[in-house]
Amino acid sequence: MKRAMVLLGAGASVEFKVPSTGSLTNKIENEVMADGFMKMTGGDAAFQTIKAGLAGYLQKPGNVNFEQIYHCAHELIFTCPPPLGAYDEFKPVMQPFVSNTTGLTEEALRALCGKMVEIIFREVSSSCDGCTLDLKPLARFVEALRADYVTRVYTTNYDDLLLQAVPELYTGFDATLTSGPKRFEVDSYWRKECWDGIFHLHGSVRMGFTHPPHGEIGELLWFDNRTEALVHSSFSGSSPRRMDGTSVLRTAVITGLEKLSRVQQRPFSHFYSMMARDAMRSDIIFVIGSGLADLHLNTWLAEARSRSPKPPLLFVDYWPSGFENDAYFVADRKTIALFHRLQVHVTADYPGNRVGNWIVSKDGNAAIWAKGFQAFLNSPAELRTVLPFLKGAPLPSPLRRLWRRAYRGWTQCRRCR
Repeated sequence: MKRAMVLLGAGASVEFKVPSTGSLTNKIENEVMADGFMKMTGGDAAFQTIKAGLAGYLQKPGNVNFEQIYHCAHELIFTCPPPLGAYDEFKPVMQPFVSNTTGLTEEALRALCGKMVEIIFREVSSSCDGCTLDLKPLARFVEALRADYVTRVYTTNYDDLLLQAVPELYTGFDATLTSGPKRFEVDSYWRKECWDGIFHLHGSVRMGFTHPPHGEIGELLWFDNRTEALVHSSFSGSSPRRMDGTSVLRTAVITGLEKLSRVQQRPFSHFYSMMARDAMRSDIIFVIGSGLADLHLNTWLAEARSRSPKPPLLFVDYWPSGFENDAYFVADRKTIALFHRLQVHVTADYPGNRVGNWIVSKDGNAAIWAKGFQAFLNSPAELRTVLPFLKGAPLPSPLRRLWRRAYRGWTQCRRCR
């Protein structure tokens, strides 16, 4: 069967009114500065110190955002001296060579990190209840893909809006609705690679921590009820170690700038491994709303695009004045990654061909949609129009759709149960 992989980035959720990076940054700052526990622990001073330091360092001070602040707070924790008598294998090896000049305590930094993640989880969870946009176009897009491909969706977003639109998608957890937590299906997950699914690479508002007998200490579990997940979203125990002697704080949603070490934990390690496998087997790839800032994901997109022949890639994003006006002459990080890592060769020197609102690269194996995710969802005919112009793109057919439905039913009943 033909396979499609979809990677959803933050831009896909922002259009559904999930809080943006800027709005979350403002919300976090306001709450941290007003919170009594933050004042008691010094978390408020830690936030101010880190934000001021970044503002004085960056060329555009207004660009300071919560992910940068969280990353700095998280990494500053490990510049603090380890406890007296700590075994060598648990000592951060860089500690003798770095100096923390901020004067911030470990208690303040840990409190700040915990508070920031708490606010992010709560705000995104709340937005999932209050979505005012119609989810039917999103459901139609996914169902159209499912009719022709084994559809594997990977998302860096925490919201559950796609699950609300298409609730039967496999998540890596038992689909039976329960009131309690559910453990990741370690064995059957790898047998269900033919199932249409959505996998949260960086966490979800449906994930949280519990204690035995529901799961191991520090293990992330799935809650069908978001309110219950919110109750269990924080963790205060020990942290997984990194090879340099530092560790990472356990969280139900992964934020900050360095995510690779955090996706080594269950279930993210399985999602990330399967994403690599799906990328290398996909017949068509969609990248939607991604700023291409997660280098560990760019690695596998690049590997997939290095195959011969290349799987066609459709890049859906938003440029206010159009891709030609906003990106042809601007070498920002996303544009560079789009050209070099994803091999989408559309620039002023390599202009593409117009197919409706799509720009198709000259080599015919990539296309760019610049009008945003909502416009894309509301223009399904444009997707059908552009596919014949993409080299190697599997074309929809009534016969394939009938076979796909029969194949999906047979595999889910026999091979993958």
